[in-house]
Parts: sequence; C-alpha cells; structure tokens
Amino acid sequence: MDLFAAEENTDQSDLQDIKNKLLHHPNLWRAGQLAQQGQPQTPGIPTGYKQLDGHLPGQGWPAAGLMEFMLTSAGIGELRLLVPALQQLSRNEARWLTWINPPFIPYAPALQSVGIDTSRILLIHPRTHLDTLWALERACKSGSCSIALAWLDEKKLKLKDTQRLQVAAKQGRTLTCLFRPRTALTQSSMAELRLALSHLKPGQVSVDILKRRGGWPVNNVVLPVAQTTDTDYPETAEMQHHLEVWRAFTQQGRGQAKAAGVGEATPEVLFGSLSAAEPSPPLSH
Repeated sequence: MDLFAAEENTDQSDLQDIKNKLLHHPNLWRAGQLAQQGQPQTPGIPTGYKQLDGHLPGQGWPAAGLMEFMLTSAGIGELRLLVPALQQLSRNEARWLTWINPPFIPYAPALQSVGIDTSRILLIHPRTHLDTLWALERACKSGSCSIALAWLDEKKLKLKDTQRLQVAAKQGRTLTCLFRPRTALTQSSMAELRLALSHLKPGQVSVDILKRRGGWPVNNVVLPVAQTTDTDYPETAEMQHHLEVWRAFTQQGRGQAKAAGVGEATPEVLFGSLSAAEPSPPLSH
C-alpha cells in the first residue's frame, strides 16, 4: 500500500508541475492577469489616451497583433483614435503605414497637420476579397509595415481568416487593425483586442473593450478624440451635406453636383477632415 501511495503522490506532483508550467506559459491568457504586478508583458504602442492605456495589456495597442474596431458607421472618430499611434509610428519607424481598401482616400493635408509623415503611407486597393486578404496577410508578415489598416468584405470574412491575420501580425511585428460593422459583434474572431466604438457628441467617442488579453471586458471609456488630436469635429449637418455632394460626384457626375448648389467645388476641398475624404480609385499603389 505504501508503494502505491508513493506512486500516487509522484503522479500528483508531476501533474501539478505540468499545471504550473501551463499556467505560466506566456501564450496563455488568464482573466485578471492584466492587473497583476510583476507579470512580464510586451510593451504596447501608447494610444495617446491615458484612460485607455490603463485598460490595455502592455499599456497600449498591441505592437504585434490583430485588433478590431466595431463601428455603427464610418467616420465616428475611429481614425482620430489612431492618430497618436500613427504619429509615433511614422516618425520612429522606417516602415509603411499601410491602408488596404479604405472607403475613402486618406486626406494628406489633414494627416500632415496632425504630425503624420504621409511619405510613409502606402495605399493598396485590391479588386477582390481574396486579393484583399492576400495583400493584408503579406503586408503583415513581411515586416515592412508598422501598422496595417484594412476594410474587408464582412460577408466573406471567416474565423480562419482572422486566425491567419493574427499569426501574420505576430510574425511581422505589425499592428493590424480591421474596421468592422457592429453586426460583427456576434462573430467569433482570433483578434487579441476587440473594441466597440460609439459616437457620443462632437469630439467624443465611447469605447467598449469587448476582448483583451488577460482581462475582463470594460464598458464606456470616454475619449476626447478631437481635443487630444487638436482637430475640429465637423457638425453633423455639415458632414451630411458633404456626403450628399460626394454621392452626387460619384453617382451622377459633376453636372449633378452643380445642380445641388455647390458650383465648382471639389471633393478634395469638401472632405478636408480625417473622417471623410475623396472617394477611393480602383487602382492600386
């Protein structure tokens, strides 16, 4: 009996050792670990918002990983939220700020006015969803991009696609960001950080942290995006007018735009902000 008891104790000791090794493995995320002191963490990219950094592992955006923004609509402040990170990356790293299939062309004067080096920006406009996924994965994996922003076809995006993108982002040390509609909240994803954004009032955005490494969800983190980035927020009525003019240009041509009462105005002039710009061309750069 003593022999059997000794063997049982040995087996339990071995199992405990295995359990301890698993629990301390760096790739295992444990709820509540974010708040523990002394835990080794990979430094993140500061968001520029202290009230947000305090809730994120590494005190910032993942320096190498996939994150997702869930939006009610485009232009509610998601790009302004990324402005501080874009400033840092364009100045401190000799790598590309890659935009893949954006709904609008980034407005260069506005980006320059907030300190972003536009010579680092690379625009890619794939023709199909598969081409977009291929371009995004290659950009992430290559190591030549500090950040990759992408707008994908939500109807065709699969869980395995997010898994491949997460792995590619780790391999290439790329902050990879997907902009998705609110309907994607019910979809599973391998992204290590998922945020839901809501527009509160001009210049403010509410952020719900839906998923983060080593921590529970956090709701209603209010961020003054206009104040932090020193950018004026267009009034809703003005923005709606700009969108109507843009639709007139893209759908029915310049003649129809004149009929709308805007004379010889151009989309470049009308969309002089970070949240709206001229429509994207079909060509790649």
